[in-house]
Order: sequence, then structure tokens, then C-alpha cells
Amino acid sequence: MKIEIQNLTKNYGGFRAVDHLSFSFRSGTLTAIVGRNGSGKTTTIRSLLGLIPMDEGKILVNGVPGPLNLKRVGYLAEERGMFPKETVESQLIFLAQLKGMSSRDAARSLDRWLERFGIFQYKKSPLESLSKGNQQKIQMLASLLHDPDIIIFDEPFSGLDPVNMQLVIELLRELCAEGRCILVSSHQLPLIEQVCEDICIIDRSRCAYWGSLKELKVEKGGSLVRFTVSDPVPAALNAQETAPGRYQVQLGTAETPDFSAFLQKLLDTGLSPDTLERSGKSLQEIFLELVGEEEAIQ
Repeated sequence: MKIEIQNLTKNYGGFRAVDHLSFSFRSGTLTAIVGRNGSGKTTTIRSLLGLIPMDEGKILVNGVPGPLNLKRVGYLAEERGMFPKETVESQLIFLAQLKGMSSRDAARSLDRWLERFGIFQYKKSPLESLSKGNQQKIQMLASLLHDPDIIIFDEPFSGLDPVNMQLVIELLRELCAEGRCILVSSHQLPLIEQVCEDICIIDRSRCAYWGSLKELKVEKGGSLVRFTVSDPVPAALNAQETAPGRYQVQLGTAETPDFSAFLQKLLDTGLSPDTLERSGKSLQEIFLELVGEEEAIQ
């Protein structure tokens, strides 16, 4: 399955929230959409789902114009929209039935997913009695219970501890391997970098980059040497201090054309780093270069 968004435009009065945005996502490839706060990510997702009307543009499903079949979509909204005083079981089975499942199939699916998420003990509990992280897992479970073909997660890592963040990463990889069509939006760029293959970066309502994350990192990532040291760093190294005691040097410049040149400079200065690694720029660093550091994602 392939879903294409072509020239999506949405205005709110005189404010253009999304400006002729085009990208696509497909089965078996995990795609991310990222941007600063207010860049148009959530508006894009809501327009894709038909929750708000587009002013311009169209949605194609396998090349055919038309809306998504929402019964085959699993949507995790950024805002929580479940009933806090209702039990986990009652409302999740109800939501699954709205998607076309029988009560028996919904109950079986519920037990399986509760076990998978490690929260089976909360099956009969009111939602409000759960921690913020477990409420997020319930919200996510609600989007998966009916076995959707299309999965759209808006800020799935919100409220989760590192262990459960890793659980979600592994889950996304499994769902992708099963051939689901997955789109994820998140401010957690280091986590997005672990799991996504394609990425759409939005800057001020427009597409700043759309394509392969791997190709983006080749194009924009460059090559860096990062090191930590407690001694003063000589100016001859042309090192940038990124944090107290942490430095990086850009390779491929006239001053430091390659790693061998850096090592020779290091030997010449007599500096002895505590740690030393060669790497490319992270998605976070590339993002900041593309969209600027004002209101940057943390």
C-alpha cells in the first residue's frame, strides 16, 4: 500500500498552517514527519485523516484519489481522548467495535495486547488510576486493537520511560516488518533516527526535506571527530566545544581534510583525549541546520 499527500494546503484565516506539502508513505517502510512546534505536523495528519478539510491538495491511496478507510486506520492522537473514569476493558472493546470488530474478537485482541504491553493487571481498572506512561500505552493499544493496515502515531513516546520507549521502537519495527503502512510524528529525534527510513522535515509549513534518512545523512551529515578531554584544547585543532569538556572537529575542510590530518594535528599538539570517535552528524544536528535553532526540538 502507498499513501500520497499531494500539495496539501490548509489556511486558518490569514495564517497558512500547511503550504503545498507533498510526501508519501508506504507498506514496509517506516516514515516520520518532523518539525518545530507549530510547523504543521498535526494539521497535516488531521487533514490526511479527513478530520479537518483541506483547502488545496489531494490524497492518493495506491494511486487512486480518495479518503482513507478509517476502519483500517490506527490513529494515536497527541492529545488523550479516552474516558478517565471508565475501565480499560470496557472502553477499549467499545472502540474496537466501532472499528467493526465483534465483541468476542475485541476481547481476545485486548488480552493479547495487554499482555504484550505488560499491563494486563489493569484490565478492570479505571483509566484515571493508571500512571501517565501506562495511560499512553492504553491509548496506543486502542489504535492497534482492530489490527489496522495503516498506523499513524502522533507523539507515541510522550510520557514513556526509556524502557517503554524501547518497547515502542521494537513494536514499530515489528509492525513495519509485517507490511503495515506507518507514519510517525515525534519531537524525539534520537528515537526517530533509530527507527525511521524515510523522513519529511517541515519548516514553517513547507517541506524542507522529503526522502531517505540515509541519503539525508550522506548529503548533510558530513564527517566529524568527537572527543572529550579535561585539558585546554589548542586552537590549532579548530575544535568546537559542544558541552563542557566535549569537542568536535569537522572533517573535509581545508584545515582538516581527513581523519589522518586530524590525528597528525592531535599528535603535534600532544593532547591526550579521554575518548575519541569518528561519526556523522545526528538527525538532531541536521534538523537544526535545516530549520534553524529557534524553538528547536529538544
